[in-house]
Amino acid sequence: MRRRAEWCLILAFLVLVLPPSLAVEGPAYQTGILLGIEKRVTTTPLAYVFEVVVSYYETVTYELQIQVGDQIYFTDYTPDVQPNGPLPNEWKPNQTIQFRTDKRRLFEQQCGFAAKRMCSRS
Repeated sequence: MRRRAEWCLILAFLVLVLPPSLAVEGPAYQTGILLGIEKRVTTTPLAYVFEVVVSYYETVTYELQIQVGDQIYFTDYTPDVQPNGPLPNEWKPNQTIQFRTDKRRLFEQQCGFAAKRMCSRS
């Protein structure tokens, strides 16, 4: 009977100690260098009067170029606040950036943005 209690105690200890160490880690982030940020403005007409645009809105999108090793990622970032949404202060050319990729999206670690499209070119 005592032997059985010892095994139960050992089993309970293993159940409590091992799961945190075997927990699935989050996605791995890569370190890259932000090579450049290019601002693009798209104008969308809202109303015309005699074929002349009288009202419109502008959407600002930034194209980021991130280098990891010999591969360069190009991705678009559209701020939530338009037309002049702020860029994160950490985003400056030739600065390191932490990010991860998931299928065709790129997620930045510090600011938490998710890019709409991503393509890579060697």
